[in-house]
Amino acid sequence: MKQVGLRLVALALGTTLAAMPAASQRSFSATYDTTRQVKLQGAVTRIDWVNPHAFFFINVRDAAAAVTNWAVEFGNPLDLERDGWKRSSLHIGDVVTVEGNPARSDSRQAFAKSVVLTRMGRRLFAAPATARAAAAIRQPTPRWPDGQIRLGPSPGKKGYWGKAGAKALVENTAANIPMNDDGLLLNLADIDRVAPFKPWAKSVFEHRQRKLLKDDPVGRCLPPGGPRQFLSPPGFQFIEQKELGRILVLLGGGNRNWRAIYTDGRPQSQPAELVLTYYGNSVGRWEKDTLVVDSIGFNEKFWLSNNGLPHT
Repeated sequence: MKQVGLRLVALALGTTLAAMPAASQRSFSATYDTTRQVKLQGAVTRIDWVNPHAFFFINVRDAAAAVTNWAVEFGNPLDLERDGWKRSSLHIGDVVTVEGNPARSDSRQAFAKSVVLTRMGRRLFAAPATARAAAAIRQPTPRWPDGQIRLGPSPGKKGYWGKAGAKALVENTAANIPMNDDGLLLNLADIDRVAPFKPWAKSVFEHRQRKLLKDDPVGRCLPPGGPRQFLSPPGFQFIEQKELGRILVLLGGGNRNWRAIYTDGRPQSQPAELVLTYYGNSVGRWEKDTLVVDSIGFNEKFWLSNNGLPHT
């Protein structure tokens, strides 16, 4: 796919048990404290290989011989499987040593930067240096028998489109704004470089940044909406239902909701007739090898980008 057309209304530019980690998709920056490090060692008691966050749990004994159970997040199952790891790579009872970042809250939870199987000294869940390079090799564009571009995988294959090339949406002339993978600015003085904000929008954006993106609707398992769907870290997937005249766009981070793009030739609806939704109303058409999509009818309940961009 070379281009996706998108019409949007203008940018107005307590203690928690470790056995019950947050099930939301809250950003890494809001969940974990990268200024602190923690080292844990213990036996694995449970493994949750669940999209979008994989966890294992370990019993950790402190200096006073008290045992506490920690939840350790160690990646996204889609990425882990792409790198050759499986749920069976780790077993209940295995003793592991974990180094990582603790949660910002008082919960016994951490994000693993390193997981080592103690008895063998083997590092687990690391991305092989050659795996991603091999995956990046360009393959011929898959096509349907009639020659039209096939948005999904070729027959007999499966998988999601890769991660987005950009961390967050910014003004196209604002190159190289330092930010982390969540879109959190490393220097708030760069706000004016992000977009030509209106005063109210700048205030909203700055508030979200100062709060470390904690108010992100996606963190409450609400749909990402609009173009942000294509910025989902685990990628996304197209399901082409040619017989129904539509294309479904599914999230790699958990297919709890999806966007429908109608390709049956119907005209775009009148704005006054639409019920505003997270994904709007989308109609598409093929222009040779380009799918052009016209989308209107978005609500204002989602962030335009993971860095907290507001919109109207």
